[in-house]
Amino acid sequence: MKKSTVFGIDLAKHVIQVCKIDEHGELLSNKAISPSKLKELLVK
Repeated sequence: MKKSTVFGIDLAKHVIQVCKIDEHGELLSNKAISPSKLKELLVK
């Protein structure tokens, strides 16, 4: 069975909120990051 992960991204002016949810709907992480850090996160 394929494991899935969902990322939610709230694009604001200065701070971007990113949350990660597993296949069961459990919140794995929720953090505020800068736009430059979002770019680094998406590359990974």
